[in-house]
Amino acid sequence: MKKIHAIIIERGPLSPKEAAVLRYLCEGYLQKQIALKLFRSQSTVGKHIESISRKLDSHCAAEIVSMSVAMGLVKVEIREQTNTPIKALLIFLIINMLFIQTDGRRPPRPIRTVRISRTIRTQRES
Repeated sequence: MKKIHAIIIERGPLSPKEAAVLRYLCEGYLQKQIALKLFRSQSTVGKHIESISRKLDSHCAAEIVSMSVAMGLVKVEIREQTNTPIKALLIFLIINMLFIQTDGRRPPRPIRTVRISRTIRTQRES
């Protein structure tokens, strides 16, 4: 699987926060995803994108990316993504399943005691 990787070469007229937003924008992340990555609110990231578009004289995200690459602010590479952590997790889960040897069914619900008037009886939780 291939992944786009962006490297900020030169900040130019952009602030450090705007450069970070631009990097993720060049990698194809959405505004909400960028906000989660940078621990900012979505509206703050939106303001950064507006500021970037004003400084680069562009009108949409695609134009921001193309202008930043053309101006030499960002270098975009396509890298082969390795799934090593996912493979390791799958191997770990398979080994655990082999050693535990469960039948895959859910455990029964616990029995609780219910007092109705003076007699005590047990019933399963529903």
